[in-house]
Amino acid sequence: MKIDATRAAGFAKLWPAEVRLLLLHGPDESASRDIAGQIVAGQVAAGVGVIDLIGATLKDDPQALVAAVSSLSMFGDRELLRLEGLDDDGVAAVEALLAGPQGHPVLALAGALKKGSKLLALAEKDPAIAACISYEASLRDATRLVADMALPLGLKVDRDLAEHLFQSCGGDRMVMRRELEKFALYRNASPEAPQRLESADLAALGAETGEAELFAPMAAVTTGAVAEVADLVGRLPDGTAIPLLRALDRRFVQLAALRVDVDAGKSPGAVVEAAGRAIFFKEKPFIIKALGIWSQAMLARAMADILAAERAVKASGGLADLGVHELLLSLTRRAAARQR
Repeated sequence: MKIDATRAAGFAKLWPAEVRLLLLHGPDESASRDIAGQIVAGQVAAGVGVIDLIGATLKDDPQALVAAVSSLSMFGDRELLRLEGLDDDGVAAVEALLAGPQGHPVLALAGALKKGSKLLALAEKDPAIAACISYEASLRDATRLVADMALPLGLKVDRDLAEHLFQSCGGDRMVMRRELEKFALYRNASPEAPQRLESADLAALGAETGEAELFAPMAAVTTGAVAEVADLVGRLPDGTAIPLLRALDRRFVQLAALRVDVDAGKSPGAVVEAAGRAIFFKEKPFIIKALGIWSQAMLARAMADILAAERAVKASGGLADLGVHELLLSLTRRAAARQR
């Protein structure tokens, strides 16, 4: 059966007895993981233990899921089985679970499932499975999303700051939640003593303050400064690859949103000024220049290349940093060629 995110989040306080498996899936894996994190935290707070299982193991051993949910609890009467990476290869295991006796509940993360997925078809027709899909949020969702996360922490967030936080975190809900938790501690906020988040708080502790060292390479890449990028990538410290890729991705997403108005006939300068406080004043000259360079087609290709590069870094355990450096130079050369 299908359920929405609000109902899924409610599993943190009370897991319905009739639900054997909660399936969190969809294109926004960060949102699914955020919901999963809240459920696990709530269950653990209630004294429930957590067992982890990898979905890939179910292909060769469909009975592994039944065995896990039937195991004796080490933590009390109930445990929660957290299943990572469930996909169609695990359908036989899920069917065996449903055919077997009641055991520990299963929280499954599946990522984006393709149209015609056997797992999704099973989940949507069986009342013992609750399926919640997470779609990628847009800037227009920022106020509601941030408010929903901020309220239990005792924070009040105005629309402008909510949108700024959403953009600085790249729309990543887990990052936004961590940021809001940090702000709540900083302001000593609680539901009993709510505090209003101020722009000064974001300036002091916001996510982008941790990207100060990435500002120069981002500006250089997006404006086609080949010589500067060649120098900068040689001096980047180890472990910077993924933070830089994500910062660049956020910048390209921002450019794509602003480029809509440029394509409609407005000048890059007018578009950036109209954005007001959503764009840090030091970045405005670079964003104006980049808007005059990058077309929507170029931006789409760049974001696809960045996603592929991040996957390569993760798959190689960090050995693909040189590939990231090559991509940075390639993106910079594209910008430079466009200017010529």
